[in-house]
Amino acid sequence: MGTEEGGGMILSAAPAAAIDCRQRAQPFRMTGRTGAVNVKTPRLYAAALLALVTALVAACTSTTPPASAGGSSSAAAPATLKVELDWVPNPDHVGLYYAQNKGIFSGNKLTVNFLTPSNAADPIKLVGLNKVDLGISYESEVYYGQQENLPVTAVATIVPVPLNSLIVAARDHVTSLSQMAGKKVGISGIPSDDAIYTTMVKTAGLKPSQVSNVSVGFNLVNSLLSGKVDAIIGGYRNVEAIQIAQETGRRPTVFPVSALGVPSYAELVLVANRNRLASDKAYADAVRRFVKSLVAGTNAARKDPSGATQIMEQVSQYKVAFLERSVPYTVTLLAPPPGQKTGCINEANWQSFGDWMKQNKLIKVTPNASLISTDKYLPYSC
Repeated sequence: MGTEEGGGMILSAAPAAAIDCRQRAQPFRMTGRTGAVNVKTPRLYAAALLALVTALVAACTSTTPPASAGGSSSAAAPATLKVELDWVPNPDHVGLYYAQNKGIFSGNKLTVNFLTPSNAADPIKLVGLNKVDLGISYESEVYYGQQENLPVTAVATIVPVPLNSLIVAARDHVTSLSQMAGKKVGISGIPSDDAIYTTMVKTAGLKPSQVSNVSVGFNLVNSLLSGKVDAIIGGYRNVEAIQIAQETGRRPTVFPVSALGVPSYAELVLVANRNRLASDKAYADAVRRFVKSLVAGTNAARKDPSGATQIMEQVSQYKVAFLERSVPYTVTLLAPPPGQKTGCINEANWQSFGDWMKQNKLIKVTPNASLISTDKYLPYSC
């Protein structure tokens, strides 16, 4: 998909093509896309929603879970699971949809219904309220959930690396962070953007006065394409970076946030209800089988990029030309880090990322990765 050059990945260009790139702005990153699903809310609004949910959780008894495990205690009992996605079906979900298409879920006696959210706070809050069985969320969001005392825990990694990136226009010929001096960076204006920008400037050995930042709202891609800014923070390397390459026919330089000095983290994780895992054996067993299926689907998709692309073309609203570029690249990013297995949670990385969030005042509580993540439901020891 690209080559590493000077710490940044330069994407191969493709002929310009129209892409149905929809706003999939999560709390930790906001993009300039719009689409059929409601625009996702900024971090501050999401935090307010989480606070409301916390009160609701405290007021509810949670005695009536969704129609998932059916209350059966049998380890092999069929189960139906409602799973709230983080956004519309897109390349990030390739492992999930591969498992569904190939009958891996059904082979483990699971009927899985994927639901599209209305905003970024939906998955984690609905899991906390037992309105859905599982949610696809973000590592950062799990920390916000910890701050708001939501009874949720991450039970598997879906995308093990950061996708959020600094994307620099090809016209600037930037191959190292030190070359960002004199450049203008577009950000959406949410707190996490400022934290990433500040970290990037420090890592580059520059001063804020040498790298200006401009709040462009959610018009990140258009701001870069129009020349209003030289780079953006908040686009995904497997989505916006490819969109830019296809629109311009030129190769942007991409620095994942982990190359900017931000501790590495998992972009997408699977979240379950912690209280229910402890009290409902049938639910815990269904979660275990879901995680097993997810791992199998992810590993199979990595070995079958062509088949994975065809599957995503069937379920996604994105343009075929975009998916043909994004899906094969995305499956390469699903490979576990050296020495780890698919789906495993790196608690040390989680703690480092949580500490970074606290240091940059994105959360107020002291982060504790061991309380909000577990490898217990994976099909093997991590």
